[in-house]
Amino acid sequence: MSKTTLLLIVLCVALAIHYVSQKTLLKKGWEAENPKPYINRFMINGAGLIVIAIAALIAAKPPYGLFGILIFIEGAVCVTFGRKLSKKPKS
Repeated sequence: MSKTTLLLIVLCVALAIHYVSQKTLLKKGWEAENPKPYINRFMINGAGLIVIAIAALIAAKPPYGLFGILIFIEGAVCVTFGRKLSKKPKS
């Protein structure tokens, strides 16, 4: 197994674990009285992932383009979760 394949597998597993933890955080935020701390965490997390993704895309040597795309998607999911939580109806 090549180093690139191993890195891609590790990245996919890490992103899957990150996604599950973000879904759990979304559920906690949805149940919370004040979701603002959760929204902030989603936005900061998403922005950080997007910055890392852009750096990987700028490096653009294979396989960094693919890594950047996967990380960018995860960052976009975090931002989307934050936006979804911000539109939570007030109790």
